[in-house]
Amino acid sequence: MKKIGVIGEKKSILIFNSLGVDALGVDTEEEFRKIKSRLEEYAIIFITEDIQEKYQKEVEDLYSRTLPAVLIIPGAKKSSEAGKNSLKKIIERALGSELNI
Repeated sequence: MKKIGVIGEKKSILIFNSLGVDALGVDTEEEFRKIKSRLEEYAIIFITEDIQEKYQKEVEDLYSRTLPAVLIIPGAKKSSEAGKNSLKKIIERALGSELNI
């Protein structure tokens, strides 16, 4: 059975463990790469905006995979347009046409 995980700064994602979601804490690029290499066991991965911004190129590679589905969520520190843009990309890919939002 596939799992659900959240990738973010260690301090800000621990609460997700109480919801039955794997909290995959990242503080360095090496940690991010280790986690990325074992994502085949996940169906859905939520990534905080701050991690998406830090490792943008690495995260972009995940969008080309069928699984896991990758969704960007607001981080504890700030919120930007990254989450909205990520969701827009996913919807456009599913519909096969561009959205004007």
